[in-house]
Amino acid sequence: MRKIYMAGMSHKVAEIAIREKFYIPMDVKTEALSQSPFDELLILATCNRTEIYVASDRDLDTAELVRYVCGLAHQSYDDFAKFFYTKAGEDVVHHVMNVCAGLDSVAMGEDQILHQIDRAYETAHQLKATGNSLNKLFQSAIHTTKRIKTETNLSKLSCNIPFLAMKQVQKTFDDLENRTVYIVGLGEMGSLMLKYVQENTTKIFASSKTFANAEKFGDVLTPVRFEDRYSVVGKSDVLILCSASQEPIITKDEFEKAIQVADASCHSELREGSCYTRHLVVDLANPRNAESSIGDLPGVQYVCVDDLEQIVSENRRLRMIELEAAQMILQEGIEEFMQWYRMDDIAKDIRVFAEKMVVTANEESEKLLRSLPDVSDADKKRIQMMYERFAKKMANDYLYKVKDSNSADDTKIYLKCLRECN
Repeated sequence: MRKIYMAGMSHKVAEIAIREKFYIPMDVKTEALSQSPFDELLILATCNRTEIYVASDRDLDTAELVRYVCGLAHQSYDDFAKFFYTKAGEDVVHHVMNVCAGLDSVAMGEDQILHQIDRAYETAHQLKATGNSLNKLFQSAIHTTKRIKTETNLSKLSCNIPFLAMKQVQKTFDDLENRTVYIVGLGEMGSLMLKYVQENTTKIFASSKTFANAEKFGDVLTPVRFEDRYSVVGKSDVLILCSASQEPIITKDEFEKAIQVADASCHSELREGSCYTRHLVVDLANPRNAESSIGDLPGVQYVCVDDLEQIVSENRRLRMIELEAAQMILQEGIEEFMQWYRMDDIAKDIRVFAEKMVVTANEESEKLLRSLPDVSDADKKRIQMMYERFAKKMANDYLYKVKDSNSADDTKIYLKCLRECN
C-alpha cells in the first residue's frame, strides 16, 4: 500500500508576501507533474495556499517534500522551511477533505477551492502523475464536498464581509461579466474583494491613495489615480469602497455630477452599451467612504458594512448548525476512504492468494495428466480448464467474498490464518 504525504503553506501560517514567492505557475506545474520524482504527485497552487500531495511506495521524510516545493519555487529551504506544514497517512486525508470542503478557507465554506482542487486533480490525472491512491483520495474529497454543498447550506452562510459583499453584487447584477467594477482602496479588504471580482468580470478599475499600489495589479485591472476617481465613478456599474479615510471620499453632489457626465457621454468605452444602468455602491470602510445620502439618488443602491453585518450575525448562528452537519458528512467521507485505503492493501494480498491457488491447480492438473498418457489433447485441455475454474471459484467464495462481507481487521486475521496453514 502506498503511503500518502503532503507538504504546504497557506494563509494560516504565511502572509501573502511569503505565499506569493511560492505560487507555482501552470508551465512549471505541468513540467513538474510530467517529470515527477514520486510515484504519484498532485500540485495545488492558489492565492491562499501552495500544497503538494504525494503517494509513495518508499518511506519519505517530509522534509524531502518541502525541499521539492522550494526547488519548484526557486526559494531557499533554510529561509522558508519554517512556513511549511507537513502531514502523513490519515492526517493527509483529514486535511484534504477539510480543504476541499472550504472548511480551511479564509471564507469558510466558499466554493472556489472546490473548483481549484478539481482543476488541480484533472491536470495531474491527465499528465498521468496520479495513480490509484491519489485518484481515490481526491475523487472522494470532491464527492464528499459536493454532498456538503447539496445537503447543507454552509456555503451560503459565509461570515466573511467581502464574500457577502460579492453576493450582494451578484444579486444586483446577474450579468456581472458585462458590468464595470471600480474598487477604491486596495488594502487587505480591497485585495480580497478584487479576488472575488476577478472571478466574475474582467472590466475592473481600481484606485489606491498610493498610485503605485494600484499599478501592482495592472495585469488584472486598469489603475486609476485617486484624484481622478470621479472620472470613473459615474461610468461604473459597481463602486466598491475600501479606503482608510476619516472623511468621505465620495460625496452625494460629486457622485451625482459624475453620473450626469457619464450619461451624457454614454459612448465611452467604459459604459459601452450600458448608458442607463443602475449603480450599486458597496461601502465596506469604517468610517464610511461615501455619504449615505447617495442612496437617495435615482437608480443608486447604497449598501454599507452595517447592512452586511446583519446578515453576518444571522449567518454565524445558522452556520454553526450547518457546520455540524457538514462535519458529519466529512467524517463519513474520511471513513469511507480509509476503509478503501486499508482494503486496498488487503486486496493485493488476496490477489496473491488467488493467483497462488490458480498456479497450484495448474500444477496438480499437470501431475494428473502425466499419469494419463492416453488422454487426447482436447480432453487434457478440458481437464486443465476444469482445475483452473475450480481454483477461481474457490478464490471467489473463500477470498473475495470474505473481503466484501467483513471488516478490514477481520479479513486480515483470516488471511493470517491462511498463511500459517501454508
